[in-house]
Amino acid sequence: MTSKTMELPTTPIDHAIKLNAEGAGNYRVDYDDASWKLLLADLARLSAANRVNLLNDAWALVQADRAPLSRYLGLVEKLPTKTDLAERDQIMHVFDFINRSLAGEPQREQFQKYARSILRPSFEAVGWDPKPDEPIKIALLRADLIQALGQLDDTEIAAGCRQRFQKFLADPKSIAPDLRGPILAVVGRNADEPTWGKLHELGLKTTNLAEKANYYGAMANAIDPKLAARTLEIALGDELPTSRATYLVPTVGRESGRPELAWNFAKAHMKELLAKLDALGTDSYIPGLFTLFSDPARITELKAFAKSNMSASAAKDVEKATDEMGFQAEIKPRLMMQVASWISEASKGH
Repeated sequence: MTSKTMELPTTPIDHAIKLNAEGAGNYRVDYDDASWKLLLADLARLSAANRVNLLNDAWALVQADRAPLSRYLGLVEKLPTKTDLAERDQIMHVFDFINRSLAGEPQREQFQKYARSILRPSFEAVGWDPKPDEPIKIALLRADLIQALGQLDDTEIAAGCRQRFQKFLADPKSIAPDLRGPILAVVGRNADEPTWGKLHELGLKTTNLAEKANYYGAMANAIDPKLAARTLEIALGDELPTSRATYLVPTVGRESGRPELAWNFAKAHMKELLAKLDALGTDSYIPGLFTLFSDPARITELKAFAKSNMSASAAKDVEKATDEMGFQAEIKPRLMMQVASWISEASKGH
């Protein structure tokens, strides 16, 4: 009796192989350079789920300092579609992280310009107005793109939102319900004092909780420090339910790009703010404010504050916050350097 050896099929060396198909497994995959180049050349044949999985893997490797940012951005630029919701949302999430990480740095303006160049074609494809029998995914993508481009200081998007807001004041039905939040957020971000006042007036007037959240959320987006300070004061009053009121503080800190403004306000009004929170909220509130910082010195500040002012039950939240700040402090200089390098190469026609 003779035995036979089973021969397994082989894959040609020049054939792209995508592992963890559709992202079904809870793990990351790194590819050598040759395999990665083959995958990039074969992107059009991959499913959207597989492309999103590649985006997630590439960004996770950047975060872990196991791959350069160019690995991720090079993939983004080679994607064969512009209007796939899952792909664009993943990209917008990463761009938002980078944009916030670069707050106050000279590389931020360069990055915003680059990010807009990636996302504007997607918005131009979907446009401001829905088309007949449009898929719901396109409507969702439109809303997400308006908010993302507004955060990236797209002047045309900001102008379009202002125009629609003026029409909205005369006819609230002029803006579709799914676009009100994003459009108001962009209006609030770029608000002057009269616009902020109008948003406040509308927020005070409405009894609809979703509408109220849109108006006050828009006010909390203001990048004008004087308007941001006025929004913070609302947290101390009774215009909003207690949980929404206290949430204004971290929202202002994050959206204005001035976390120190929110932290200084919280320190000055600690007793009033904590009185609005339950026990669990009290433990996590201050550490949550510190996660807005990327300065390593803030880690020491939080630990000292917690030791003198917080209960032992907050230790886990303090530890989580210090880990997050440590990560932010580590990744920020890498992003600053690699963003500048990528854009420099792009200007040479990489």
